[in-house]
Amino acid sequence: MGILDGNEAMNLAALLCYIAAEAFAVAHIRRDRDALGTATTVLLLLGFIIHFGALVLGAKATQTVPYNTLPGSMSLFAWMLVGAYGVLLLIHREVSTGPFLIPLAILFLAVSLLMGTGRPLMSDPRLSGPLFAWHVTIAIFGYATLTLTFVLAQLYLIQMRQLHRRTMGLLFARLPALDVVWGLHRSAALLGVVALSVATVLGLIWARQNWRTFWDAKVAFTLVMIGIYIFTLLAPRLGLGGKRTAWVSIGGYGLLIFSYTVVNLFITAEHVFR
Repeated sequence: MGILDGNEAMNLAALLCYIAAEAFAVAHIRRDRDALGTATTVLLLLGFIIHFGALVLGAKATQTVPYNTLPGSMSLFAWMLVGAYGVLLLIHREVSTGPFLIPLAILFLAVSLLMGTGRPLMSDPRLSGPLFAWHVTIAIFGYATLTLTFVLAQLYLIQMRQLHRRTMGLLFARLPALDVVWGLHRSAALLGVVALSVATVLGLIWARQNWRTFWDAKVAFTLVMIGIYIFTLLAPRLGLGGKRTAWVSIGGYGLLIFSYTVVNLFITAEHVFR
């Protein structure tokens, strides 16, 4: 079995673990049994470890962090989503949002597998240094945590609407209180802002050393995103209600997706998938 075949096999095994974890997470929120919650955590951790092994094999194939192709970037993104969810679990000890957050990792990893790895692309030697690797890895972690804010903001809005209508479904009835959901959102937004800020500083230092300029469209969009999410963190002090802030957060994520795809593929001259 070659490196690429091993990479695909491990990615598939990780995907199956994530799907099984989602099934147990849904069962747990329906039946509220500790054994189901434990099974969810174990399967997520197992998938996370296997997925890491797949990323390592991908890095060996391309001699760099697996970000330089869209499928590789999406696989890394899926792994970061699971890691970001794990960080929120450690902070808040709240497992009931799992059925709504785990599918994100399943989606991105599944799309990555469907797109296929193709022929490995050897990285530009300039893009193989530790500074650049940290820049990209931390940036994708920031994207992952802000993806969680997108789902949490939607959960907040849906739960608020159902509370007003008094028509809570089973899954949403088992969600924590609105302030707890918003606390999860705040933690994810804070992690995302810090990660993107650190990644931007590292990227600017690297660009100063390797490009004629450190400024391009990607940097501009990232700074705007950071500003939007800082605004969501400060919104309560500015007197902005949770509903309006949730919509701002959702709009910020729309900008993130635009930056992650359209900007990388068509606008920026430097931040491209090679």
